Amino acid sequence: MNSQAAPDLRARRRNATRIEIRAAALTLFERQGADRTTVDEIAAAAGISQRTFFRYFGTKEECVLFDVYGFDDALDRRLRTADPAALTLADVEAVFAGVVASIGDDEQSEVAATTRRIQRLVATDAALSRAAVARHASSTQRSLTLLDERCTAADRARLRMILSVAQIALHLAFEEWVEAEAPGRTDAGLTAIYRTVCARLRAL
Repeated sequence: MNSQAAPDLRARRRNATRIEIRAAALTLFERQGADRTTVDEIAAAAGISQRTFFRYFGTKEECVLFDVYGFDDALDRRLRTADPAALTLADVEAVFAGVVASIGDDEQSEVAATTRRIQRLVATDAALSRAAVARHASSTQRSLTLLDERCTAADRARLRMILSVAQIALHLAFEEWVEAEAPGRTDAGLTAIYRTVCARLRAL
């Protein structure tokens, strides 16, 4: 096995374990709520120890809300080469749109089904809703840190607004995607919904 293949295999195994933990947590959260579910219960359902759980996640909420789809990584790659003074909301939306397309193109896929389950929980479970808001704020702060050395105070204020609005648009798109399953609603698909939400925000 070459040196590059080994890290790739480890990364795939690590991601597979994270997904297995998430699946166990999702089932428990749906059954009894996040507040009433313990890390021990999640670990037992996933067939791992509590120690192994904390090797992958810091909290029980994180194991459902972690960015398995790559939004953070995609945005980080864009920001590392971006000119802070020239970065626009459209630039960030374009990054998110690329990841959204990979999730929503196949509406019947397991990925899409899992995403809908998570969004339904975030919308109805108070603990997960609070954790999701905190995660959005943390993501914005992490993105700003990548730009800190290259931006002025004025740039930072503008970029904070851009990143926050982009996170809100993404969150709203996922919410509307789940609501589109309701009787009488036309499921336009996640990609189309995201484009519509972005356009709606710009029209405010």
